[in-house]
Amino acid sequence: MKVTLSEWKGNKVEALRRLAVSLGALAVIILFSVFAPPQTELFDKVGMALAILALAIFLCRFPVGAYLMANLLTVCAAAGSILKFYDRFPGYDRVVHFISGLILGYIGVYLVRWLFGRLSLYPEPFVVILFAGLFSFACAGFWEIIEFLTDCVMHMGVQHGNTDTMGDIVAGYLGGVCFQLHKLFESRKFFTKDRIHSFFKGETLPAGKDETPEGEKIPAGKV
Repeated sequence: MKVTLSEWKGNKVEALRRLAVSLGALAVIILFSVFAPPQTELFDKVGMALAILALAIFLCRFPVGAYLMANLLTVCAAAGSILKFYDRFPGYDRVVHFISGLILGYIGVYLVRWLFGRLSLYPEPFVVILFAGLFSFACAGFWEIIEFLTDCVMHMGVQHGNTDTMGDIVAGYLGGVCFQLHKLFESRKFFTKDRIHSFFKGETLPAGKDETPEGEKIPAGKV
């Protein structure tokens, strides 16, 4: 399929915005590293910089909004590990995990709409919201597994007992639940009694209702 000039310019602008976000986040992490306490390990500084690079690679096709939020979350985590905010401010870790639940829910919405677009299916709001929440919950648990494996292999002391681990998971889950509640309220006009009954009966939507909750038409190949 040919790309029009306006589409090409739009893609170029989006790419430049993502580049600006990445460079800005990387500059902040470098600034954190310069003013880091003496006890900060080199692994934390390099690891956070590599995390920004990973986001640039794996989220390069995501909307700028989701890309920006993912980078902001990484910067918040960098402040915790490099500037030792996790130790200096009790509860900071919980706040970061809660925010991650919100952001991962948003990323989950994008992923499921992209998948439905690839399959040329209608992104049913109930399915989108359910998937977004489950995606956020899964990532919260998966992150703690990564921390556990890191402690087992590298003995870095990332986790501090069962209470700390479960508290982080609960904070992430609460962020995901809050995101789901927000999306349910935002899409409340779609959850009529007839619509709910037709969904659980497996009936197709009436002709003409081929729009997302935000009013965007569903492309055949992408969302």
